[in-house]
Amino acid sequence: MVRYLFIFGTALSAGIIVLDRERIHIVNADYLILGANNMNEIIDRLQTQPLAPVYLIHGADRYRQHEVYKALYQRAISEGLPDWNWINIEVDKQLELRNIIDELKTAPWGGGTKIVAVTDAEQIPINLLDKLVNWLEENHKVNCLALFFLKLDRRRRSIKKLMSLSFEIKCDNLQGEALVRWVNDYLSLENKKISRTTVMEFLARTGNDLNLVKNELDKLVLYALDKKTISKSDVEAVTAIAPGQLEQGAVFNMAEAIAAKNTSLALDILHQLLDEQEPALRILPLIDRQLRLLLAAKSRGSLSISNAAKVMGESQDFALKQAQKYQGNFTLDQLYQGLKAIIITDSELKFGADPRQALDHLIIRLCEQSCCAT
Repeated sequence: MVRYLFIFGTALSAGIIVLDRERIHIVNADYLILGANNMNEIIDRLQTQPLAPVYLIHGADRYRQHEVYKALYQRAISEGLPDWNWINIEVDKQLELRNIIDELKTAPWGGGTKIVAVTDAEQIPINLLDKLVNWLEENHKVNCLALFFLKLDRRRRSIKKLMSLSFEIKCDNLQGEALVRWVNDYLSLENKKISRTTVMEFLARTGNDLNLVKNELDKLVLYALDKKTISKSDVEAVTAIAPGQLEQGAVFNMAEAIAAKNTSLALDILHQLLDEQEPALRILPLIDRQLRLLLAAKSRGSLSISNAAKVMGESQDFALKQAQKYQGNFTLDQLYQGLKAIIITDSELKFGADPRQALDHLIIRLCEQSCCAT
């Protein structure tokens, strides 16, 4: 029986199931539950393939966790009585080990599959989790157990042991190209198309919470009911800006628009930020950071991008790689003058200048300087 898995590139046991972005290599697998990057395939396999004794579902993406939860629920009720073959246990102070074990030992109704789902499993007390893992290690022929963790502390001995007993399903938040593909795939099912630029505008508003992304996509589909292609104006008309997304998403898109010298886009995003009460003095440091990234990209010489990012104090080199694409839009003198303009704007804001007027003036000045690649 295969009890270990490579999932999304993370090795849990060598030589059994190896998953990469294009294909899967399987060796002697009794259970194949996770197939590809596509969650639809994962769900299909949960509903149709033999189930593993234990599933470890973890990650911050509540939407995909819920998709796994629904798939397991549908599997249980399709093969027996829902009230008997599907048990959901919520962790609270009254939870005892026997509450879980009794359900795992109780035979399913009608020869089907009984699944015991424990939600918010990260709240299970350490001593109780230790006992549960030890029991699972000694008892293999029991019902299926699905443990749902939002956070997983891999430093715990019990978690390490649990991972060795379980099939792992990672539900991390989608990022970058994976999130763009998810949006495109979702809209394709609705017979809609969308350009990459429009997707980025959409995600700048929603962030990567798939619950919110799905809700906003459903709104877009209804709004553009008679259209084949969703446009930027459609996004602007109906897509809400997520709480907290202004700082985490839109403000960075605004900074990139400045680097690209796209004045209209940078001002549009700025005005959205200000309309949602984002403080000007929290926006300004991101503009300053963008100019410093451009300066580093332009003056790093033979220093690698990775090392230049470390010198700047950046935890990753992604932002500097992005800045590299735009460094030809500015001369060194323009970047130095831009940094001076930021200092002046900072002083003006602290002395009570109108935020919209001050930041409008700064962005126009930065974007509309004559381009020169020297």
